[in-house]
Amino acid sequence: MKTNARIGLLLLAAVQVTCNQAILTAPPGSSLSAFANPEFIAANGDVSVISVLVIEPAGTVVPDGTVVQFFTNLGHIQDQAKTNDGVARANLVSDTRSGTATVTVVSGGAAPVPTASPSPSPTAIVGTGGTSAASGTSATVTVIIGSARPKTVIVTANPPRITGSGPARQSRLVANVFDENGNGVVNAPVIFSIQEPSENDATENLASGGAPVYTDNNGQAVDFLQTSYSAELPAKTVTVTASVPSGSTVLASEAVPVQIN
Repeated sequence: MKTNARIGLLLLAAVQVTCNQAILTAPPGSSLSAFANPEFIAANGDVSVISVLVIEPAGTVVPDGTVVQFFTNLGHIQDQAKTNDGVARANLVSDTRSGTATVTVVSGGAAPVPTASPSPSPTAIVGTGGTSAASGTSATVTVIIGSARPKTVIVTANPPRITGSGPARQSRLVANVFDENGNGVVNAPVIFSIQEPSENDATENLASGGAPVYTDNNGQAVDFLQTSYSAELPAKTVTVTASVPSGSTVLASEAVPVQIN
């Protein structure tokens, strides 16, 4: 009798220990949304705060203390964080490498195995507004890591006037991106855009198609303004703007006029 009672106490103690060690994760069917602030950080010790909103299938936030795991292919981030009012936060800290960090967040699912790369290739992230791409109980968000934070951009067009006829009518656009100390910023995304005199005169396009162009080791991003405007028509001037975005915020921009006739 005493032996049975002792076994019962041991089993109860084991259950209590197991319960105390259980990790609270998001229930099946939950959705995760990840946000990065800021979305561009300098290399070698700069910080972006990764926030994750976790919503249960019923549409309510998960209980406080729900564990979210964090993984990154570039830089360093803490392994996990717990939610407060449905949001878990962790700091992504850059190392000496530049590139695009893809941060994966997981709760209630199997942990992914991140593929680290010493020289990750940049990927276009503009248009996401800092939000995540989500799938089930995981989500991803990207952070651009560069040698410095862009402060100024100077854009030039060569030639500044497109003349003549033929299919190869274009101007070479060069955007020079600098940090606050006047140094060229490596791997910064630059978006070129065109402002026409009127909608009826929209005969120009960009070789980039409006996608981000990343600066090289000298801090330069290159695009081409191409035109099909008839040389027989009166001259017109279009404005090309080079902008360095960080989500919905523009860190730096400058415009240059290009005459076409």
